Amino acid sequence: MKYFFLFIIYVAGLVVSSLGLALIIKSGLGVGPGDSIAVGLSMHLPVTVGSVMIAAFIILLLVNARLERKRPQYESLIPIILRGRTLDLFLYGSLENLDVEVWWGQWGIFSLGLLATAVGISVYLRTPFPRIPLDHFMMIMNEKTNQSKSSIRIFSESGMALIGFLLGAPVGFGTLIVAILLGPLIQWTFQWARPIARLWSDSEKQAAQKA
Repeated sequence: MKYFFLFIIYVAGLVVSSLGLALIIKSGLGVGPGDSIAVGLSMHLPVTVGSVMIAAFIILLLVNARLERKRPQYESLIPIILRGRTLDLFLYGSLENLDVEVWWGQWGIFSLGLLATAVGISVYLRTPFPRIPLDHFMMIMNEKTNQSKSSIRIFSESGMALIGFLLGAPVGFGTLIVAILLGPLIQWTFQWARPIARLWSDSEKQAAQKA
């Protein structure tokens, strides 16, 4: 029963993070660094942002396997598809007509999106289920380089923002803020979400004791 509850939390975290990404995109202040590549490619190809993201994540899944020298984590297709499809549902569905022109409204939407993205990522990372390849890449590099999650995030997202800019994506001041602040926000909310990890770690300890 605990694992069913954890799976609900897992899906909720993914959906909240997708909502956050969509809000950042719709704020008009600049897309997130990781999303800039998907947005840029969708501007040149007849596909949605979520579809490009799914394809990019599958490639990164193979890169992660190479870095870890393990088999590709095909189970990560679950969060990959959930992230891509829910992002499209927000962008081309409930938030499609969201168009805020006043500066305070744009910053409000942007700030809410940034916080939702960090909270959603931290919540789902605290569960024992498969990770999105980008977040798993962050964890791999965190272990291999012994650098903080925030430092790894800042470095990787700065590189992605540059690629997105070259593809013609709307990279702006908001993109820089996401690159600088999303990592530290994930670091902070990851600690806040620690009780979620205790749910499944306690279950494993109880199972080991019974065995």
